[in-house]
Amino acid sequence: MQTVRDIRHNNEGIVIPSGFKANGWADVLPHEMNVLFQAFCYVVTKYETKAEMEQALDELKALEGTFATPTVDMFKSEQDFEGYVKLLNKHKAFFQRSNYEYPNSREEAIQLFAKWGLLLDKGDVWDIPVYPFPDVTALFKLSEAEQLALSYVKLEALVHPMFSKLVMHLHEQEENSFSYSKADLKAMLNTNDEMLAEVLIKLTPYLEEPIENMLDIPEDEKMSFTVVWERVYEDFLGQQYTGKNLQ
Repeated sequence: MQTVRDIRHNNEGIVIPSGFKANGWADVLPHEMNVLFQAFCYVVTKYETKAEMEQALDELKALEGTFATPTVDMFKSEQDFEGYVKLLNKHKAFFQRSNYEYPNSREEAIQLFAKWGLLLDKGDVWDIPVYPFPDVTALFKLSEAEQLALSYVKLEALVHPMFSKLVMHLHEQEENSFSYSKADLKAMLNTNDEMLAEVLIKLTPYLEEPIENMLDIPEDEKMSFTVVWERVYEDFLGQQYTGKNLQ
């Protein structure tokens, strides 16, 4: 098993395992448990002993008030309070369906993290797995709709980095129109036919016109397409490149 403490010195910033998102945890855990997990990623990356990690957790403002029983005075309005309680009860029901008790304190949440394998208690230090990472589908009772939704999350976690790589490569050409074969794109992205198809489908909304019969085009036949960069800026690159003139 590879853990955060194994690789923390090889990475800049905080190590947050990609499996946390890809394997469904970010979607099924409530906000306060998402925040707590990311806080653990921070302290496990930065500190050397469990005592130092616990002190750092105590000092994090982001964890203040987490797992406290909600009251109306904690919210801007009664409507906000009622909305939060409704969401909280939804999470509690989701936990109970799989025979887990919703945590009432940080300590109880830590116990659940350890039970699920998200957090590794090594006596004098905590650690977090990177690979393999626990999968929600193996630990929770999910409806068919929930299983389908998490399958999409997992696929998107695989496709998005390749899509990002393709977009950045195209953007570096400072052009709008391109001509590549599937063989060219597979070599560029180091991927297979199935994943390339997913990447091209994800690219389609950002094209001036869809590539006709895209999935049936032969391997070595060139595909011509024009990217509408304004759509990419809005949805993907944000403001990073909006000042560049690609015309």
